[in-house]
Amino acid sequence: MSDSKRKLTAREKQIYLRLLARTRPYAGRLALAVLFGILFGGSVFGLLFSAKGGMAQVFGGSATRLQESADVWLKSWYSGGLDHDLLLTVAVLAVLLLFIALRGATFFLSKYLIEWVAQRVVMVLRNDLFGKILHLPMLYFTGSRTGELMSRTLNDTQLIERGITEVICDLVQQPFVLLGAAAYLFFIDLRLAAISLAVFPICLLPIAIFGKRVRRHSKAGQERIADLASIQQEAIGGAAIVKAFGTEDREQARFEKHSFDFFRRQIKITASKAAINPLMEFFSVLAACAVLLYSRHAGLELSDIILFLGSMVLMYDPVKKLSRVHLVVQQSSAAAERIFAILDVVDNVADRPGAQPLQGPISEIRYDGVSFSYGAGKPHVLDGIDFAARSGELVALVGGSGSGKTTLVNLLPRFFDPVAGHVRLDGRDLREFTLESLRRHIGLVTQETILFNDTVFHNVAYGEPGATREQVVAAAKKAHAHDFIQAMPQGYDTVIAERGLLLSGGQRQRLAIARALLRNPPILILDEATSALDTESERAVQLALNEAMQGRTVFAIAHRLSTIQRADQILVLDQGRIAERGRHADLLARGGIYERLYHMQFENQAPDAGVAIP
Repeated sequence: MSDSKRKLTAREKQIYLRLLARTRPYAGRLALAVLFGILFGGSVFGLLFSAKGGMAQVFGGSATRLQESADVWLKSWYSGGLDHDLLLTVAVLAVLLLFIALRGATFFLSKYLIEWVAQRVVMVLRNDLFGKILHLPMLYFTGSRTGELMSRTLNDTQLIERGITEVICDLVQQPFVLLGAAAYLFFIDLRLAAISLAVFPICLLPIAIFGKRVRRHSKAGQERIADLASIQQEAIGGAAIVKAFGTEDREQARFEKHSFDFFRRQIKITASKAAINPLMEFFSVLAACAVLLYSRHAGLELSDIILFLGSMVLMYDPVKKLSRVHLVVQQSSAAAERIFAILDVVDNVADRPGAQPLQGPISEIRYDGVSFSYGAGKPHVLDGIDFAARSGELVALVGGSGSGKTTLVNLLPRFFDPVAGHVRLDGRDLREFTLESLRRHIGLVTQETILFNDTVFHNVAYGEPGATREQVVAAAKKAHAHDFIQAMPQGYDTVIAERGLLLSGGQRQRLAIARALLRNPPILILDEATSALDTESERAVQLALNEAMQGRTVFAIAHRLSTIQRADQILVLDQGRIAERGRHADLLARGGIYERLYHMQFENQAPDAGVAIP
């Protein structure tokens, strides 16, 4: 085995041990499962021993210790006139049934307890994973696919459940079954048992040969599942774009390509698994023929031959399951590694020790020498940003795509933290405040409106689950959404489709504004809130935004420059720097980037001076 292989194996063991550590809270149940597993395995010897006595009693043969013990007990307990031989047969068979019942009961209890622990561990792990994903820093999502995260939450946790259940169950039960069956082999004939156990490993050759293929293709198959989930999520989430550009066939072809790749790997796994059983059966029958030849030579009774072969058969299943433990550990370790990779992500955007709740009014927001990049070694998206916004001001951000506008406003609710400089509220760094209290002071309305498959009421009250209907209605009226909500079939109780697809763009945006207003935040961020709307919808949303801006500090990313003529200050960003700043008239008179952008948009249009927001 190569050094890299040894390291990989050691790592897999470490990951699996970390996974098993999650069973510690349920150690009591596992201890009981182990006890029942030992009883289940030990019952094999008693089962075979009583079967020997039953066969000898029914079909004749040399008396066994069980028959002799039962005979002594019957004579001491019963002296009536019933057929003594019949009672002895019933007693011996009753012992056989007792061992059968013991075997069934202990198997059920052991299996149930282990399954309970495994399902509980997986439930907690899945909950922890989803909670971690929700609390991951925004920077993590810039390099991750949604479908892959979904696959880890659903598919990988299922593999882990199998890894815990099968491995613990097999390790708890099967060694004792194997020992019980092997002990009975030696009980029948020492020499035959020794020879049989010496050649028994030959029956396991197919597992060793095909097991590697199964392991290799299983790991690759899990990666293909993640690809399929990601492609499906992208295609369904972007259904409108797919249909608009007529790329249904292309997306289907992309899905089918990965699906066929997954199919090929699954078929290879199936072929490997399917080849194992016939080969093992062939070797097993070959071994059984050898046992029959030896039995004829040694003069063994028929019952001994049958039970000897029965013991060999009972050994087959434990050996097969125990030999698969390594495969299952590898598969579950690979799944656990992907999950732990998320759970171990360090959230750099978190509450610092000693962080205080943000309280009271905010008189000034200041960016002080702020720089930011999306990772070590990557170029700065923002570089040396300096400006201040006073309470109640409208700050408009202008610039080409990729100039850093959205990144700049995303630093305010601490979706990211600057790599240099500070964002301050009344002279205090944002990191001095708790995230929860900071974000409660900020309302966000984006170009892409996110709504949920729930009622209008619960969508508006999403950030304020304790809001009353009166508060929700008041917020909807301020957002100029009340009238169209009332016109819906069930009004505020109408369930809208996922992402609000049953609503128009303007209606969705006004619900988002109502959701932001319900929190009554002193700071409002408008990230190109009307750029994707038609003229009629834009005007309706503009009225709502005019209402929303009253008495708040507003940061507006402007797509249409005609909408920011009344801004208190306009920041023109270029390659992550503030290239120009000032009011609308001053920037036009200066003849710089802003003036060029303005005339590019409105060469042949009269500016709409009545609109004051983006």
